[in-house]
Amino acid sequence: MRNEKLKEQQKTVPCHYCKQEVEMGVKRCPHCGTHNPSMNVKRAMIWTISGIVVLYLIGFILEVMKG
Repeated sequence: MRNEKLKEQQKTVPCHYCKQEVEMGVKRCPHCGTHNPSMNVKRAMIWTISGIVVLYLIGFILEVMKG
């Protein structure tokens, strides 16, 4: 049980540049030095689109409240 929790905490993903396994959330790849090696394109697109939607909704709400 304890080993399973350790494995969950240490999830690894391939670096998007060098394809070596790196721990999720590290700032730099220990193999090639690239920034945010665990951030893949799909996740970056989801965050970008989510941010745009939130900003649009805030603008829309503020415009409606103006009158």
